[in-house]
Amino acid sequence: MDLVFSWFSDAGAWPEHPGSGCAVVDEAVVGPSALLDHVETMLGLGGPEIAAIERIAVYRRKIEAAGAGRFWSSSYELDSWSSTRELLSWRDELVEAGWRPHVGLSRTRLADLAAAENAGPSLPFGRTDRLRAVIDALSERPSLPLQSIKLVDVRDLFPVGWRTLLDALERCEVHIEELPDRTPTPLGDGRLTLLSADTELVAADALAAWLAADPGNNEGLVFVLGKDTALLDHALAKAGLPRLGLSAQSPHRVLLQVLPLSFALAWEPPDPNRLLDFLLLPIGPLPRSMANRLANVVAESPGIGGEDWIAAWAEIEKALAEEEDADPKITAKRLVDWRGFVEPERHDPLKGMPRAIAKEIAGRVSAWAVKRATVADDPLFRSLARIAGELVVAIDATDAESLDRLLIERMVEQAVGVGVSDPTAVAEAAPWRAVSHPGAVWGMAKTIVWWHFADIGEAAATTVWNVLERTALSEAGCPLDEPGLELKRLAAAWERPSRQARDRLLMIRPAMAGGAETTAHPLWHSLVAKHPKLAEDISVRAEVVLHDAAPAFAGRTLARAPVALVAPPEARAEWMATAANIHPREFESASSLEALLSCPLQWTLKYACRLRPGVRQSLPNMDNLVGTLAHRIAQEIFQPGAPPEPEHVETIAARCLDELLPRIAATLLLPGAAGELAAAKRSIPQALAVLARFLCSENLTIVGVEYEFSTPDTLAPGTGAAGRIDLLTKNPKGRLVVLDLKWQRSESRRRTELKNGVALQVAVYARHVAGEKADVATGFFMLRQRRFLTSAPLSGGMATLIEGPTPKETWHRISASFGSAFDEIGKGKVRATFERNGQKQEEFSDPYLLVPPKCGYCDYADICGVNS
Repeated sequence: MDLVFSWFSDAGAWPEHPGSGCAVVDEAVVGPSALLDHVETMLGLGGPEIAAIERIAVYRRKIEAAGAGRFWSSSYELDSWSSTRELLSWRDELVEAGWRPHVGLSRTRLADLAAAENAGPSLPFGRTDRLRAVIDALSERPSLPLQSIKLVDVRDLFPVGWRTLLDALERCEVHIEELPDRTPTPLGDGRLTLLSADTELVAADALAAWLAADPGNNEGLVFVLGKDTALLDHALAKAGLPRLGLSAQSPHRVLLQVLPLSFALAWEPPDPNRLLDFLLLPIGPLPRSMANRLANVVAESPGIGGEDWIAAWAEIEKALAEEEDADPKITAKRLVDWRGFVEPERHDPLKGMPRAIAKEIAGRVSAWAVKRATVADDPLFRSLARIAGELVVAIDATDAESLDRLLIERMVEQAVGVGVSDPTAVAEAAPWRAVSHPGAVWGMAKTIVWWHFADIGEAAATTVWNVLERTALSEAGCPLDEPGLELKRLAAAWERPSRQARDRLLMIRPAMAGGAETTAHPLWHSLVAKHPKLAEDISVRAEVVLHDAAPAFAGRTLARAPVALVAPPEARAEWMATAANIHPREFESASSLEALLSCPLQWTLKYACRLRPGVRQSLPNMDNLVGTLAHRIAQEIFQPGAPPEPEHVETIAARCLDELLPRIAATLLLPGAAGELAAAKRSIPQALAVLARFLCSENLTIVGVEYEFSTPDTLAPGTGAAGRIDLLTKNPKGRLVVLDLKWQRSESRRRTELKNGVALQVAVYARHVAGEKADVATGFFMLRQRRFLTSAPLSGGMATLIEGPTPKETWHRISASFGSAFDEIGKGKVRATFERNGQKQEEFSDPYLLVPPKCGYCDYADICGVNS
């Protein structure tokens, strides 16, 4: 066998093989991993690859077995996993250089690492251990079926362990030689071009146009891909060219999130944000319909275990039972599996979870992914199954009784690692070839295109060893590489495209990529140092290329066609629609009437078109969450009959608050919400105590809490109103008093509504609990301000009277405006009203509508054009 060895060719190389034809036998181009595999196979060594996470878990036990008082003890106490991972990389660097535990014992850090090496369980082999095992086996000079190795890189630039391997192979009569290097492309002969652009998208379009301008000359072209090709592939496809299909590995692939989210749900307090993230995964352990039911509950009542949550599970169980050929045993198992994901046993983050529980969670994810992989044949499922399986092994390898949250998160992060590539990004048959690193171009190419010619953060690692440690290691026969060796190896690799491009080297550099500003590639600084005016001589702007009619650069002339500019649509005050498709519902609510009578387009989109924001955007903010919590506590405390004693309300409310928090308002228990939680615990019980005193002062009896009503034909024939009243009460004379509870930072809006006769909500309630002619007192009980605002005089002395129209008068305006609005809609015209900056509510005047729109709070502002 004859090999070509290039340090940068594990992910592919150009040329793809050493032969001159289309294929060869017993010859290959290899990188370090492939070379090691070949030699191990020849020696009968090797074995299954051990995941890095398992090695770190075992080395963590060795670190602990080494005892306290080590140089790493302080950092290990703060973050044991990260410290272990770093120490293992130090240990592997030493082992690669030939270190043994007895070497350098005069130095404290080396002595401590030696103590860890000799303590605890045996460490599974990593690549450095495999390398040393191969070198040791070669010391017996076995006969190898390997004739020669040609080195693309200068031999002295390889790391010390790999130089030792080459020496050992040479002693086994393997012929090793360096390939001659070519002279770099002259900077001033026109073969070098820099295509620069403001954005990656523009750069991709310009490059695709250049490739499409002369497709016959794309044969033999070689791409150097410094970045993934998602945008470039899109531009190539538009130009009718094959895609390159290079996808960057990412830990943020949606399916991979099942693993970290499964652990995130197992900590106290329950986190509604993470629960929603889990339920809204496009592909997850729960069927979409079931996950949506639970997600809707969490969006309304952020928590686990509330009444709505229990009811949702009951609906799910019922739906499963009603499925055709439903098997009770299978149904029960499915429910247990699903609940295991979303309702796991929760643990204190500091005390940690038992090792068995952690393994159970990771194993559950792995089993689900394996099962799905057999059905879906999706490589992402197989990747998730592998990652979760490796995590199970690593958790077991820690041998710890419990694992705290930080350790679990570090292990999950390590297991996922750099993630996986997008399986839908597939390279298509093309006349060109591609490599992922400039150092992988080891032979001549007619044209080389360097995509994303920018700094990708590739730099030499800094040394962690001081002069005394390096000296001690060297004297003991374990010399470490000089600090600048890796940088020299990289610099030589970066120059390789300029040496191997026969006709042309085209470098593409966007100023912005992935939303971040790029910096020049280190090679560019080197080129400019040799030729200060290089940028002026070889640069072409992609924006100019795409603007000109027939631009020419890098030896090709591009054909361009002008594109007419089209102005974006402007905001429209009137929208036309088929009247038959828009009609009142059987029952309107106070909130739907408010939408209709402020902006008919908003009502049409929300109720007629059923266009809603996503569930993830529906999670209530802190103020709304506290308001919901206050309402639910009031519902528990205030029951039909006489109001509770005010002096007992605070105690009962505080107890109810603690019970309800994890069920419907768990967001308040999360870190970062301590201020809002403290304010809620203080304000809600006090506010409800004041509410009880108000009821007692007015001598009111509670008729209903969350009192539901639905009355037909009150707005128009076939259309009535329905709703739910927070608190319906009556005085000794039988007069009804409607209280709408509000938790808001300011009461000014509610005061203005009562004053101007546009308090739609309480007017609708008044009309539908006592008939059209009844005299009903209504108002807003402002919980934060502990004040009842009303336009109807009361006798108790605690109400704040606002001079304004009565609820009956407001209802008549609502009814008339409703008719007028639908008269317009019946003619096919749907109005979009726009908020006028600075306009006060009392200044709003419209022949049909009652209240001004609130465009800043509208979910449809981008549709109507008010934001354009």
